[in-house]
Amino acid sequence: MKQLYLSGFGISLNVDRARLLIRNGLSEPDTVREQITVLPRNAPFDSVIVDGHSGSLSLDAIKWLARHNIAMFVLDFNGKILTSMLPREPVNGALKLAQLATYNNPQKRMLISKRLIAAKAQRTLDVLEWLDSRYDRIDSVTDSIRLKMKRIDESESLPRLMQVEGDIADRYWDQLMKILPKKFGFVSRMHESHQMNSADQVNTLVNYCYSILESQVRKALNSVGLEATIGFLHEARQTKYSLCYDVMEPYRFLADTTVIECLEHDRFGRKDFYRLDNYVLRLKPEAVKKLLDALRIKFNSPVRYRNKLYGWDVIMRLKAQELAAFILNKRTTISFEEPRPVLQRDDSETLREAILSMSASEARRRGIRGNTLWYAQRRAKSREQFKIYTNLKSRICEPSVS
Repeated sequence: MKQLYLSGFGISLNVDRARLLIRNGLSEPDTVREQITVLPRNAPFDSVIVDGHSGSLSLDAIKWLARHNIAMFVLDFNGKILTSMLPREPVNGALKLAQLATYNNPQKRMLISKRLIAAKAQRTLDVLEWLDSRYDRIDSVTDSIRLKMKRIDESESLPRLMQVEGDIADRYWDQLMKILPKKFGFVSRMHESHQMNSADQVNTLVNYCYSILESQVRKALNSVGLEATIGFLHEARQTKYSLCYDVMEPYRFLADTTVIECLEHDRFGRKDFYRLDNYVLRLKPEAVKKLLDALRIKFNSPVRYRNKLYGWDVIMRLKAQELAAFILNKRTTISFEEPRPVLQRDDSETLREAILSMSASEARRRGIRGNTLWYAQRRAKSREQFKIYTNLKSRICEPSVS
């Protein structure tokens, strides 16, 4: 995932002598406008996010982006995707007809929906277990969620399936509310009809991350020719990209864990937000860039699938291909649970105990300097989030030398 973020007043994209000329907007007076020149077939980004107030986009620039398979997404005032310009999709009428037939096939539609919810529920467990290694305020809700997961296959209707999903989501967000600092004002994940009009910092960050996730899923669906407005779990409605919201479900953990890690490291504070007249909270442009950088690292983290390592944006494209093949009856099964993410923490209780219990002589035998051990133990004693280098972690966790 490599995105170019543009914001402010006076954004412009034009073409001169085959080069794409980009001028970023002005967010504050007396600031220097960023200017970027991109040569043909040499773009360092695969999509453009426009979060600006005014500007211009030439017809030549539209053609330039389209010919380089670069998508453009324009955000609304609240961070939601207002409109998009996607690369030309494959012409596959048979797939669209089969997709509509699958939507009208209760059994096949229900099977896809169950597999999506099962994958989302498993990611919920993965995140809660990841949090449990750090916080003693996380209640033991995993058994309850596993019981509810058994009801997924037992559900005989979409409303019942969505009720199970909602129960799991409520428990998940309740746990997140307990671990996030009170200063962020997070009391719950908002109701669907108000989610893009957040008034607290956590929901604002989550909303922006979900919009970026949506942009990646739209690209994945477009790459195989699936119709984003005809979903299976979410009903097809006007102005709704139902299939996009379907496929987002197993990957929302990427946004959630990114926000949690950012807040644990105090990367965002009050200065990163501003409030509109209708009390909606928005991120400042520099804060959006910080969030995009963190999310990019998460998306590009390698995960093993089919004996190869991929980034999560590639995984989404592969899953879109598998879904298309299932719809066309070229596959007999469909699953979204694999690959499972590897969620690890540097500040687990086990590692903290290992650091605090280590003597100076044991540290020397393991090649750990005295001041390094002192600093690590100081951080381990506090309850704040901390990171250590991989080399130091491996020395701390190696078997004891007798």
